[in-house]
Amino acid sequence: FAFEADMSNYPASMTSSVRAHVYEGGLRYHAFRDGRYAFPNDEVEQNRDDMKHTMTLMLCRGAFFYSPVDERLRRGGHVLDLGTGTGIWAIELGDKFPDAHITGIDLSPIQPNFVPENVHFFVDDFEEEWVDPENKYDFIHMRHTIHSVRDRKVLLQRALRHLKPGGYFELQELHFWPQCDDESMTPQTPYAFRDYMNYMEAGMAALRAELHAILKMPDEMKAAGFEGVRTTTHKCPIGLWPRDKRLRLCGLFQRTAIMDGLRGLSRRPLTALGWTQLQIEMFLVDVRKAVMDVQHHTYFTLHMVHGRKPVT
Repeated sequence: FAFEADMSNYPASMTSSVRAHVYEGGLRYHAFRDGRYAFPNDEVEQNRDDMKHTMTLMLCRGAFFYSPVDERLRRGGHVLDLGTGTGIWAIELGDKFPDAHITGIDLSPIQPNFVPENVHFFVDDFEEEWVDPENKYDFIHMRHTIHSVRDRKVLLQRALRHLKPGGYFELQELHFWPQCDDESMTPQTPYAFRDYMNYMEAGMAALRAELHAILKMPDEMKAAGFEGVRTTTHKCPIGLWPRDKRLRLCGLFQRTAIMDGLRGLSRRPLTALGWTQLQIEMFLVDVRKAVMDVQHHTYFTLHMVHGRKPVT
């Protein structure tokens, strides 16, 4: 490879202004469209993002998506990754499909500089109007983000316009509600982590977002005009209670992601409910104990929802 000596001749997709960050209570947040996304973008959150990526691939037995777009991507299709985070999904997909064109957008400039040449990242707000031409993308992907979208109807209409006829839109999201299939946790069992998720749901609503939005997406996608909408679910354990080795490892990733992120995840939603930081920290003591308690055989459900833009 040959490079010019003056690296300033190469285009940069991010200016110094969008590389800035906002700091609150020892946590770091995105500065571009400050407040649009309720959670931090610091190294702890980035590590959690990568853990969730690994966990999701393990649950799906290595599948990056369930939409039938493999052949399109092998032929050089265009992919848009909404809320790309650290960009790990887009980067690995770029390696997997070297002829495809992968674009990732996020509010935070936290993606690496050295990526496959078919992968590009931009700092942008996908809830604003897109500058891309219509009928451009073969596949639009969003993972672990739909809970923070303010206007899902507009987003789905926008995705439909910018997909090629026959292109697919896929959502991958956990339903953040602890469930249990045995008697280790019943509706009457005291469980601080379940209480925590109730408060988080209320806090997200106060921030004009919906924590359990993924449950509504199949119907909303059909209403928007997508056809062939399908949902696949996987149980993701919280902790090391499963006997199956693969699920035990998924449970370890899930539990670690929860424990590492509790402070950062809680700050803005619970503050929106009027909680003080002292109240939050005191409550999280019991939440941590509940998450680490292996006697509760709880799990989240991963929902994989995909649908096709009509060909005509």
